Amino acid sequence: MVSEGKEQAIEHLSKADLAFIAVLINVEGGLAKGHDKPRNSYGLKFENIKIVRGHTNRTADGTHFEYSQSPKGLKFKIENESDEQIKQAAEDDEVKEPKEGNTYVAILKNENNIEILVEINPHDISEIIQSARDKETTT
Repeated sequence: MVSEGKEQAIEHLSKADLAFIAVLINVEGGLAKGHDKPRNSYGLKFENIKIVRGHTNRTADGTHFEYSQSPKGLKFKIENESDEQIKQAAEDDEVKEPKEGNTYVAILKNENNIEILVEINPHDISEIIQSARDKETTT
């Protein structure tokens, strides 16, 4: 699921080996095949990519990445809730999907696949980068 906010971005960036910040300009999606649980799979195209962790040697097409997530939210059991109530709440839970025109921090598994997406306000970019660096040096 796409996360949101600078606090989430800073937390994920401080632990990332490979990450960038960029504007999402194109989303192509569909149901991924071959998974035990249903997954939404996306082809994402970014522009203005700023690498903030690690190094990537992508030269052929450095703007396209793959990303997948659960199509439904996760619901944890609260005291006195039945299993049926939990199942219904999880199905009703809206999952935030990647949206064109938004700015994201992308944490990558490898040069082609995004593991975590965090939607951010573009005005927070310098603060996110600095805070992630500060947090990395203190841990």
